Amino acid sequence: MIRAYERQASFKYLTGRGGRFLSLSALFSLLGIAVGVAALIIASAFLNGQRDSLLEAIQGRSPHVVITARNPEAPPPMCEPETDPINLALGVTERCTQAQTPPKGFLADDARIARVLGLSGISDVFFEVSGQGMVVLPSSGAVSGTFLRGLSEPAITQRLAGNPNAYSASNTADLARGEVALGFAVAANLNPERRASLGLLGQTLDLVSPDGTTTIIGWTPRRRDVRVNIIFGGFAERNETYLPLESARTFLGFDEGRYNGLQLYLSDPNGVDDFARQVQLALDDAGFSISTWRDRNQAFVATLGIQRVVLMFVLALIVVVAAFNILASQIMLVRDKRKGIALLRTIGATSASVGRVFVGMGLFLAIFGCLLGLGIGLGVVLNFSAIVAFFAGIPAMAGAAEFLGSVTVTLSLGDTVLAVAIALVITLLATLYPAWQASKTEPAEVLRYV
Repeated sequence: MIRAYERQASFKYLTGRGGRFLSLSALFSLLGIAVGVAALIIASAFLNGQRDSLLEAIQGRSPHVVITARNPEAPPPMCEPETDPINLALGVTERCTQAQTPPKGFLADDARIARVLGLSGISDVFFEVSGQGMVVLPSSGAVSGTFLRGLSEPAITQRLAGNPNAYSASNTADLARGEVALGFAVAANLNPERRASLGLLGQTLDLVSPDGTTTIIGWTPRRRDVRVNIIFGGFAERNETYLPLESARTFLGFDEGRYNGLQLYLSDPNGVDDFARQVQLALDDAGFSISTWRDRNQAFVATLGIQRVVLMFVLALIVVVAAFNILASQIMLVRDKRKGIALLRTIGATSASVGRVFVGMGLFLAIFGCLLGLGIGLGVVLNFSAIVAFFAGIPAMAGAAEFLGSVTVTLSLGDTVLAVAIALVITLLATLYPAWQASKTEPAEVLRYV
C-alpha cells in the first residue's frame, strides 16, 4: 500500500523542480504506453473482425457436420474344388464365384440416421452422394482429380448462392442435369497456367468415375460428358465438383433412394465439437465417419490464431519500448535525486518506503497511459464508420476509405482487458530495478561530503 507522502514524493519526482527533461521524459513514456495500448485494442478489433467475417463465410456456406458412410467391402469369393476333368487337366483346381457386394450408402429412413436427426440444435439437413472422380478437358487432354458431390437444389443454393467467388454462365446457382460446378483448384488444374480461368464456363468436359462396369471386353470406368455452368471458390471445397443429386446417383452407382452422406447445419456452429460427440454416440457404428467445419478448415483456423498471436506480440513491443524509456528515466532520476532520497531516509523513511515512491511513479504512468490508450482505442473502434466517412470526403483518401469501408471491426472485451493488463505488467516490471536501486541508497554515503 502506497502511503500519502509516498504518492506526493512520486508526483514531485515526476514533475521535477525545473527538471524539464524528466517531466518531458515522463510525458513521452506515458504517450508511449497510450499508443501501445491503443494499437493493441485497434489491431485486435481488426483481427477479430477479419476472423469473424471469414468464419461466417465458412459457417454460412459449408455444412457444419458431414456424416459419410464408408463403402462396404467386397466379400471374399466363395471357392470349391474343381470337379470338371478338363479344367483339372488344364491345372484349374478351384471354381470360385464372387458374392454380390452390399449396396453402397444408407436409406433415408435408416434407424441410425433417425437417431441423429432427433438431436437438438439442427437447423437444416441435406442428403448427398459423393465419391472420387476425374475431370478431363478434351481440347487439351488436361486431367484433374476431384471429389464429386451430388447435391439437391437447396443444398447447391446454400453453398453457392451467397458465395461472392461463384461465377455462373447462366447467372444462377442452379445446375441442370448434365451440368457441373467446378472448384477453383479443379479449374486451375485444367489450365496450363495453373490458375482458375472463367474461360471454362460453358465448355464440355469428360467426367470419369473409378466405379466402372464389367463388359465383354473387360472392366471400363464410367464416363459422362458434362457442361461447366459454375466455377466457385472456397476454403476446403476448392477441389470439389458439384452435380445434381439424381445425376450423381446414377453416375456414382448408387441404388435408388440410397445416400452415403448427410449434411447438417446447426443453430450454433461454434458448438460443433459437442454436437459431433453426440452424433458419434447416436450412430454407435464404425461404418460412418464424421467431419466438422473445424476439421475441414483446421489449417486455416490455426493460421488465423497464429497470425493474431504474432501481431499482438509485435504490437506489445511498443509498450516494451515505452517501458525502456521509463526504466532509463527512472535510473537517471535515482542518480539525480540521491540527496533527496538520503534526506528521506534520515527523517525516517525505510528502504521499502523509498522503493514504493518509485513504484508509485511507474504505477502513475501505467494507469494514466492505459486510460489514455483505452480511450483512444475505443474511440477509434466505436467510431470507425464515422472515421471512414470523414476520410471518404477527402479526394486523396477516397480509395483507402473505400477499402477500409469493407473491413469489419469487432471489439472484444477479453482482448481489451488483455491489452491493458499487458501494459500494466510491463510498465510495473520496468520500475522494479530503479526502485530497488533507490531503496539501497545509504544516507551516510551520500551526505558524507555535503
